[in-house]
Amino acid sequence: MKENKYDNENFFNQYKKMNRSINGLSGAGEWHELKKMLPEFKGKRVLDLGCGFGWHCKYAIENGAKSAIGIDLSKNMLEEAKKIIQIKPLSILKCQ
Repeated sequence: MKENKYDNENFFNQYKKMNRSINGLSGAGEWHELKKMLPEFKGKRVLDLGCGFGWHCKYAIENGAKSAIGIDLSKNMLEEAKKIIQIKPLSILKCQ
């Protein structure tokens, strides 16, 4: 059976309070460097494995991706992603 710390209620409640959880990519310390490594998204289809709150999927769509699919093991992460990221054509899926 797969274990996921993000589905532990206490852990997840603390994770939601982190700057990266509240402010998305701009709240992630590594974002300014990671952004430089990303490809051009225009017209592409994106798959984000371990999408968490879906911030990278949102970024891809906002930067021209044709579609983005986010997959995560955590039910909590996906529920939060669905609340935060309300952009079409974005799909948030559970991986079991």
